[in-house]
Amino acid sequence: MTNMGIEKSPEEKNISKMEIKDSKWRWVLMAVYIFYCGISAFQWVEYSIVANIIVRYYNVTVEKVDYTAMAYMLFPIPLVIPGSHLAECIGLRWTNIVGSGLICLGSCIKVFSVHSDRFLVTLIGQSFLATSQVVILTIPGRLGALWFPLRQISTATSLAVFGAQLGIASGFFLTPLCIRNHENVENIGEDLSRLFWVMAALSTVAFLLVLILFKDEPKYPPSETRALQKQKREEAEMTLKEPIKRLMKNQSYLILCNSYGLGIGVLNALSTMLNQIVLAHFEDGQEFAGRLGLGIIVMGMFGSVAFGVILDKTQKFKATTVTVYFLTLCGQVFFALSMWLESIPLAYVAACFLGFFISGYLALGYEMCAEYTYPESESLATGILNIGNNLYGIILVLICSRLKEYHGDIAVHICLCSSLLVGFIMTVFTKDEQRRQDARRNNLYTGVAH
Repeated sequence: MTNMGIEKSPEEKNISKMEIKDSKWRWVLMAVYIFYCGISAFQWVEYSIVANIIVRYYNVTVEKVDYTAMAYMLFPIPLVIPGSHLAECIGLRWTNIVGSGLICLGSCIKVFSVHSDRFLVTLIGQSFLATSQVVILTIPGRLGALWFPLRQISTATSLAVFGAQLGIASGFFLTPLCIRNHENVENIGEDLSRLFWVMAALSTVAFLLVLILFKDEPKYPPSETRALQKQKREEAEMTLKEPIKRLMKNQSYLILCNSYGLGIGVLNALSTMLNQIVLAHFEDGQEFAGRLGLGIIVMGMFGSVAFGVILDKTQKFKATTVTVYFLTLCGQVFFALSMWLESIPLAYVAACFLGFFISGYLALGYEMCAEYTYPESESLATGILNIGNNLYGIILVLICSRLKEYHGDIAVHICLCSSLLVGFIMTVFTKDEQRRQDARRNNLYTGVAH
């Protein structure tokens, strides 16, 4: 649509002269990212889902086993802001090279941790994997914005998050099958060795694929909003201080950081402690815990893609987020009830219901972040966003561990449900802002060609 009575700004005139074109290479990059991100996510729950076996093999406390998962939440907190700025400076290709390289290094180090007195080596390897999260968690929104047209950005972000969910689901399901609770601890070591060698090989292949295939951005921008965003950044000095100031003054973004942080923090705490929660009611239930975790994440994969498509079709960001958050709270209550009743069929249903919404909410958070903060850097905005869920995740794991020890698992469920209730209330009171969509509509209104 063209409005002849409105004079276009110089920025809009420049953009209207630029060729907007889709690149088929975007799907190759998405596939590579999903592959190596999944390898990293697999190793997040690799120890905690069989915590009782790891405690026996390394002769350590369950709290130390919890740290192998908490490291994924701890390391990004102090490093994510400088890491996000670095990612913006070095470009998408080198960001992926650094991320996949750290995953490869950490996976290879863990090959040498297979001995009952080498738990420290395990922690070192896990620390490199955790450090990779500093850069790879900023990629979903950025990959979508740089390579995908606006009509596909929500779907692209959902697919990128899909990689992490696929990895976590595989970790929940395969780890208890690969690591058995043998009477002889040496047999446990053999199981661990086989698993670590496979992960090291896969991570090496992923690193090579990134080196060969990844590019910074397409020759032509995929959307008008990306063209405008790119032009503004080229005209502005590359600094860190000013964007952070603007983000810290963005009230909707700050509320999102806390509400999203609580929601995903609950998911992180539940995933870390799932083995302990299940074993409180089901003896030798590590495989059952793994299957429940699988149900949570697999259904979340469907949820992420479904919600991404819904956002692309309807553009109803707040209404979708509020609905998903409320149903997440209902799902957590349902899951707590299934544990209390010690009903296996009910637990499966509850886990799938909860997972569809709480794990599916991951992609929604990235999309809300992009809408609230446009045209700021996706790397920086999503990096700070992830500080919230990592910080809340650590706090909830520490609190829930103590509650589990002194008051039982019901107190843990009450804590998780209360956290989701607070996050839901925050979400309800968040403004319905769509800055990125408004920029697109404005460009259409002033006659920008497609």
